Amino acid sequence: MIKTGTNFLIRRLPDFCLILYLLAATFGAFTGGLWASLGIGLALGAFAAVWRIEGRVPLPETEILVFVLFVLWAFAILNFQSSQPALSWRAWGQLASIFLPLSLLASPAIQRHTASVRLFNLLPITLALGALVLGVELVLQGPLLQSVRGPEAGLFQYNRGFSYLVILAFPAMAGLWMTKRRLAIIPLALILLVPASLTESRAAKLALVVGLLTVPAVYLLPALTRRVLAVVPFLAVGWPFAAQKLFFAHHDWIEKLPPSWQDRMEIWDYMSYRILERPLLGWGLGSSATLSFVTPHSALYRYEQVAASHPHNAMIQVWVELGLPGLVCGIAFALLMLRRIGRLPPPIAAFATGAWVAAFCLAMIAYNLWSDSFWAAMALTGFAFALLQKQTQRTDAQS
Repeated sequence: MIKTGTNFLIRRLPDFCLILYLLAATFGAFTGGLWASLGIGLALGAFAAVWRIEGRVPLPETEILVFVLFVLWAFAILNFQSSQPALSWRAWGQLASIFLPLSLLASPAIQRHTASVRLFNLLPITLALGALVLGVELVLQGPLLQSVRGPEAGLFQYNRGFSYLVILAFPAMAGLWMTKRRLAIIPLALILLVPASLTESRAAKLALVVGLLTVPAVYLLPALTRRVLAVVPFLAVGWPFAAQKLFFAHHDWIEKLPPSWQDRMEIWDYMSYRILERPLLGWGLGSSATLSFVTPHSALYRYEQVAASHPHNAMIQVWVELGLPGLVCGIAFALLMLRRIGRLPPPIAAFATGAWVAAFCLAMIAYNLWSDSFWAAMALTGFAFALLQKQTQRTDAQS
């Protein structure tokens, strides 16, 4: 009986993985919140199944496990000096419930038992379908959205789901490349440009375009491109003070930006002052929404009349909330992922770097860094690249 159950799990685990990815590529385009359930559900489901199959706990790679545990430990230590201790400990518990299960996807045993040729045969097709249907929904001004959430629902509610779809598109394109269907990458990219041209999310547009441009750059000049990208997280540290300088010296430039970008500039400006007030240890995990927006420039603000829900910039968020230790952790994570991408086979690494750039763009200008769905989208994307590498190794061994 035990052997029968184990054989069933061995056969069905790749199908379980496939189903969750297909859900992300289709329904996930319409609702960003679904990604957290899919990512964490895949991690925990595969963890339990592989534990049963192999009879031992499938731990993540040591590098990932040590990094995650160190980050959680460091954040916990910083909570003792938080300006909002109760809020920070609650946020820490939420992060632990996100980071620990998602890190399981870095387990070689889980990757080995979930790899499937069918995933990269079907993922590009379903992702193109999800993007096309979303494009039609946007052209028609959201009839499906309004039927579900009421006539007042805005199309901006599709921003998050499409943003995550953009990141997942890169392993789908890498799968086409590695399975000798390279010309199919062009129509897939063009299909993605349909909802990108219609979405209200300028962050998603930028992430898609810059990510796509990164792929040929890495493929043609891998070493140079990675060296340039390795500098980007360090340059991003200075962005809040650049925003402050623009408010002081060139406010007329800011007034020419689209409203959503003016809003972000105001947030980044006042966050720069909060950073300067507590630069070493920050205000506390999750505290950014509680910080005052009053600055020497606040009389010029058009949009920030109350504190923003989050800084809309990952580097600013880790610095203002967690000080220099948080900033170091943020930069270290970005560089760690870039280094791991460099270990992949060159064609896969080119698309993985495109995904890194797209995710970095979203983190710098869009979402709350502690959003469970954002981390799940990045984890699912990274896991897909790992599965593609496993599949490629199997194919090479059989040939």
